[in-house]
Amino acid sequence: MDTHKCPNCGHENLGRAVFCFQCGTNLDAPPIVRGIHRHRRHVEDAMRYVQGREDTLEPDLVRNLREAKAKLPPPIDGTPVTCLRCGTLNRPLASYCIGCGATLSVPDEIDQTQHVPRASARSDVGQVRDNNEDRVGLWARHGILLALVADGMGGAVAGEEASRLVTEAIQADFLGEARGSETLRDLTEDEITDKLRFAVRRANRAVIHRANEHPELQGMGTTITLAFVRDNRVVIAHVGDSRAYLIDGHEGWINQITDDHSFVEALLASGHITPEQAAVHPMRNVLYRALGQVEDTEADLYSRNLAEGDRLVLCSDGLTRHITPAEIADIATQSDSPEEIAQQLVDLANERGGEDNISAVVIVMERAEDVDFEEPPDPALFAETELGLYQASPAEETTNRKTVELRIERGEDDAEGDQGTSDDSR
Repeated sequence: MDTHKCPNCGHENLGRAVFCFQCGTNLDAPPIVRGIHRHRRHVEDAMRYVQGREDTLEPDLVRNLREAKAKLPPPIDGTPVTCLRCGTLNRPLASYCIGCGATLSVPDEIDQTQHVPRASARSDVGQVRDNNEDRVGLWARHGILLALVADGMGGAVAGEEASRLVTEAIQADFLGEARGSETLRDLTEDEITDKLRFAVRRANRAVIHRANEHPELQGMGTTITLAFVRDNRVVIAHVGDSRAYLIDGHEGWINQITDDHSFVEALLASGHITPEQAAVHPMRNVLYRALGQVEDTEADLYSRNLAEGDRLVLCSDGLTRHITPAEIADIATQSDSPEEIAQQLVDLANERGGEDNISAVVIVMERAEDVDFEEPPDPALFAETELGLYQASPAEETTNRKTVELRIERGEDDAEGDQGTSDDSR
């Protein structure tokens, strides 16, 4: 007899069941991978920012953070085991991942099948704002892809400038003169991780220096979620509250890879407030870490294994304030087209109010053998640049909506693009 195992409590239900008999969970909803919460790091990072700034922050927020720190449970005895498949933190000595069920021991044989990314990006002004302070970027070369989402802040002009500076700094670091003679294909993963870390540092300094030179830009900043995809691996550098999600292409579970650098996320992770309270908290958009704040800002770095059919979604908080992780997973697994997925995500956020700018980058992993890298790029889509690469021309933009679309298609060996802007917003 067919059964349907509940992802929440493990109860074996009848195969035709829609809800779990034991706990009532919707059995058709994509499971959300959780694991050991990194609440201690959240709270301690937030408290480090608070030190010396108590007079500039809401007294209730500072008091709540101190109470949350005092209530932190003792550290786990031993080092948590990170699942190489989904990134969930498991307890020491665990044999199987509580998130995706994968074995936590290193297999004798590792799948050597190579994969390549197909990607698309959308950035939309939303329903409320007059300007778009978000920035998206997609660059690809020889099956390697670099993608980013940056959400600017500090006012209309300042926010746009901050996210633009960061995008251009990252592009220059990986594709411009700063790249030197190195090839991204030959670098080790440790070297790629260092390159991402240093690129974010330089981007942060670019924002700070521009603000120092132009007083009208003081206080500007931006988030950044930057993903480097090569073969079966992704390395992500992250600052702020934009997010990166991994959706399993076969089972449909979703894992939020990145941690939000917000005070409310620290209170939520520590159990001081509930998810419902976090959703309406007046300080939910206040960050304790963003590019442009201080010179020594560091990015969090993450790495994950990727398999055929997996989806990566990078997005700004204008999307996640309207769409739940389970809904993101559901939309991402309904289509194999990154263009359709990205558009559906943006459309749904707009339908639910579009209170902020909305940006999404969607990456779908495919087998390398299914992509012909010998076929030259379509000249209608690409124009040669002075870098000797190819720059993707922005797809048709709806000027009254100020929507930006970028795409990296199958078989496009060399491609480079960042967020264009519509004619009426230049």
